[in-house]
Amino acid sequence: MAKTGGFANFKLGESGKGSVLLPTHFTTASEASKKGQKFGDLVRTYAAKGSKVTDENNLALHDLLTDDVEPETENFGYGTRFSATGDTQPLFNGNTLNMTDDEMNLLEQRLNMAQDNGNILHEMAFSIRGDWLVENGLYDPETKQLDQDRLKRAEQNIVQDLFNRGFKLPLGESPDDVVWFGVIHQDTDHLNMHLWFTKESKETRPEMMHKSGEPKGVLNFTAKKQAESQFRYELESEALKRARGNVFEAVGEYRSSMKQDTLLTLDETNKYLPDVKKIFEALPEDLRGRWKVGNTDRLVTDETSRMGPANRQMNALLDKLFADDLAEDYQAFRTASLKMDDLMAKNHGEQHKGQAKWSDNQDDRLRKELANGIYRQFNETFKESNTEDTNDNKFHKSKRGNFEKIRREHGIGGDVEKKPAAMQSTPANLKQLNKMAKQMMKGNREEMQRMRKMAQEAEQDNQSHTVSDESLSRHI
Repeated sequence: MAKTGGFANFKLGESGKGSVLLPTHFTTASEASKKGQKFGDLVRTYAAKGSKVTDENNLALHDLLTDDVEPETENFGYGTRFSATGDTQPLFNGNTLNMTDDEMNLLEQRLNMAQDNGNILHEMAFSIRGDWLVENGLYDPETKQLDQDRLKRAEQNIVQDLFNRGFKLPLGESPDDVVWFGVIHQDTDHLNMHLWFTKESKETRPEMMHKSGEPKGVLNFTAKKQAESQFRYELESEALKRARGNVFEAVGEYRSSMKQDTLLTLDETNKYLPDVKKIFEALPEDLRGRWKVGNTDRLVTDETSRMGPANRQMNALLDKLFADDLAEDYQAFRTASLKMDDLMAKNHGEQHKGQAKWSDNQDDRLRKELANGIYRQFNETFKESNTEDTNDNKFHKSKRGNFEKIRREHGIGGDVEKKPAAMQSTPANLKQLNKMAKQMMKGNREEMQRMRKMAQEAEQDNQSHTVSDESLSRHI
């Protein structure tokens, strides 16, 4: 980082080098003590100054310059040297944008107390390129005017989350247990904002200490990146926020519409039926009814995943869809995603090299969600047909569609006629059959006897009628 020989002479035309970089450093109490240094040396020179805070902090900085320049030091005082800040009262903390003499005296005492208690002094530096400052209305290269108030407030707004999430436990054990302050440097080719913080009371929590008894100084990387992102968001212009929001919205809408269109296309278009069958037949049988991509951010296609064979077939099908029926929507989706890549390249610059592009991550997410939608339809083949309201905006497969064809071809579900179970030929069953046969034979004999008796009675009745008729005839 190069000195510029003046204030707010930030280098421009570096859009590829990132907007905000956040290097970190920490100094242990023991290291400082060995060198004869005190944490309070950071503010000692300026705490004794008698000048007052002015409201001219946002005017062109050359108006603030005087001939009374403090000598530079290469120890802790480097952070607050006048030749770098251009301010007679450059320090700020959570309570004020310009600390008074009394406030700086108290800050010095608290920093020395933290050192006496064996704590670690953490330092972070926000390095901000000039192009980003201009784009977001923070710096006017013509007038050399810098919006310091806005920059300081942004740092005020992020520190508490950093203290709470940057370590295994919150750094402070009470709301006032963390001592911190910041300062702005303006004499380099990039704007630099420094942040120093330390725990004041003695650390006794085992989770926050090494076995040696010294506090741990490592800052959580994720928390650091979140602080950097939050700091940048605090300072971004509304125009840039809207531009990014429009990209997020467009990508989300394309992804949502393709999820629905994919299922409809696969269900209704016969040319994809062979591909759908290949996926179904590659699914692991022991996971039947529970198929899904799993807890990954993409389709795993190698041997590390039991879903690998099906996922390979799935990727081939999606490639075919994206090149044919979904080509227009997919290209629009990719174009919107690439816009975000451009925005992120401007923000992250060199530090973004080697990382997966946002557009590629979105493509992986799209494939995962489409695959899960298709696997869900396969899982549904082992359940009763969907009887939900067909107007609920959810996908409902057609009774004559490809998903139902696969269901029927594999004999799955209640639509397939079940063959009657064969009766087991056991001795117990044979005895039962013999008993039933005997009962039937006995019943038949009894019925035959009844019929014979009825016939005899009828014959007797007939004979009686004959005699009576003959007697009547003779009588006449």
